Amino acid sequence: MKIENKETLLKIMKTEDFYVEWIVTSDIGPDWIGSYRSFEFFIGQKEIEETPFIEKISKQMIDLIKIPETSEDHVIYGEAGFFLENEQLKLNYDWYAAIPYQNADFSKAGTITINL
Repeated sequence: MKIENKETLLKIMKTEDFYVEWIVTSDIGPDWIGSYRSFEFFIGQKEIEETPFIEKISKQMIDLIKIPETSEDHVIYGEAGFFLENEQLKLNYDWYAAIPYQNADFSKAGTITINL
């Protein structure tokens, strides 16, 4: 599924949930070497393809939530649900950071506004 613009997204959000999950891996983990950041966006249960429009949303999330590109020791897991308020796209997010196989050391939650 592709979302190329604001109008399409707003139309779909009238009947489907729009949400995102992200991970920033630690430098060395159980199944990987090298830290990286990745996002997966969903409408309902369907994953959304990356488009310039979705990249724009990702960049704002990175800046506003302060999602790092890499992490030395911790794995950062995050998720957010998007909603409309006064014709603005907002999201409620939460994330936590944990050293692999340990309980979370840090967490944060909040709401931000995405400028489309």
